[in-house]
Amino acid sequence: MYLHIYIKQYYVINVFTVPKNNNHKTDKTSQENIVQSNQKKKKRKLKSNEASNDATTDIETSKSVLSSKEASDENVKTAKSPSKRQLKKEKAAQTAVKKMESRRSQAMQKALNYVSLIWKHSRNEWRFEKLKQIWLMDNLLDENSISDNLFPIVLEYFEGCKGMAREVLLRKGMEIIRKAEAETDEDNKNEIMMSTTYKRARQLLQTLPTDK
Repeated sequence: MYLHIYIKQYYVINVFTVPKNNNHKTDKTSQENIVQSNQKKKKRKLKSNEASNDATTDIETSKSVLSSKEASDENVKTAKSPSKRQLKKEKAAQTAVKKMESRRSQAMQKALNYVSLIWKHSRNEWRFEKLKQIWLMDNLLDENSISDNLFPIVLEYFEGCKGMAREVLLRKGMEIIRKAEAETDEDNKNEIMMSTTYKRARQLLQTLPTDK
C-alpha cells in the first residue's frame, strides 16, 4: 500500500514537474526571440534614419548649389544689364564731357581765329576781346593748343603788350626757365631744355618788352 502511494505521488510530481520545465524553456526562447526582433527593428530604424539623413543632406546640398548658381546668374545678369537709373547717369556724364570738350574746342577755335585771321589779316575789323586774349595767354606754351605754324603770330600779338598781361607772360616764361636751371639730374635737365615748352618760353622772354 505504501509503495503504491509513493509511486502515485512520484508520478504526480513528475507529471507536474516536466511541463513546468518545458514552459520555462519556452518563455526563455520567446524572450530571446523578442530581444532579437527588437534589435533587428532598431538596426532597420537606424539604417532608415541614416538613409533619411543622407537624403536630406543631398537635398540641402542640391538646394545650396542651386541657390549659388541662381545668385551667380543674378550677378551676371546685373553686371550685363545695369539699371535704367545707372544708364541715365552714365549717359548724363558722357553728355557733360562731350559738352565740355565742345566748349573747349569752340573757345580754342575762336581765339585762334581772333589772332590769326582778324588781328593778323583784317586789322581794321579787329577789336580787343579780353576772354580770347586770356585763352591765348593760358595756352601760349602748349603745342597741342597752338600749333608751331600759329605760334609766331601769337607771339607777335603779345610783342607790344603792357601791364598785367605782360607780367603774367613773364612769370609763365620764367617758371619754365627756372625749372630747367634748378634740375640737378642732367638727363632730366636736357629733356626739359629740348621740349617745345622750354623753347617757346625762351622766345617769349626775348619778345616781350623790357623795363626801361
